[in-house]
Amino acid sequence: MCFSAEVSFGASAVISTVGVVAVKKSARKEQLFFALIPLMFGVQQFFEGWLWVALQNEGYRTTEMLAKYGFLIFAQLIWPVWVPLSVYKIEKNRKRKRMIGGSLILGIAMFALLAYRMAAYDVSAHIDHHHIYYTVGHFNSTNWWSGALYLLPAVFPFLFSSHRRINILGTIMLLFFVISKVFYLKYMISVWCFFAAVMSIYILYILKKQEPEVKQTIPIS
Repeated sequence: MCFSAEVSFGASAVISTVGVVAVKKSARKEQLFFALIPLMFGVQQFFEGWLWVALQNEGYRTTEMLAKYGFLIFAQLIWPVWVPLSVYKIEKNRKRKRMIGGSLILGIAMFALLAYRMAAYDVSAHIDHHHIYYTVGHFNSTNWWSGALYLLPAVFPFLFSSHRRINILGTIMLLFFVISKVFYLKYMISVWCFFAAVMSIYILYILKKQEPEVKQTIPIS
């Protein structure tokens, strides 16, 4: 994220810890993909922490490449597929499940397009005014239209869910997306992912609040 390697590593440690607890709190197998989101964000922030270190020190070219691609694979390839898939697996309402499924199809299409773009063009990252600025070829994070398309699979499935607390998560993430676009447009990828990573901690709260429901559905033998 912006600011420093320490911020990224600190966020990674906290969010990963929450992620481990969230996985343990997932009482049903269909919740696992959803519960893994904070842990995966923790890994993503760890990659960016190492990218900060590599960009600030000479002789870390291999580390820089691995950290740069590691971060962007999460940001641009994994989340547009993982988010709709995780919400789809826990959704029971058929109408809403179809909407989330549509987002998943779009996410898979974006995965293919962005993976091709990442493979076909040069990928760069450099520190600029206490932020990391990413570019893929001549593409960058200043395109509003690309951001809108990204929202459909990466955020809107939370809003399509029939679970109120997941709707709240989606609403807050959407708000932070807009804030990132308005105030940090050039550094959108880095800043937005940090906000989303921090907000993913809320997933543990969602899972803990669902525990009574889960226990009531367990048949008594």
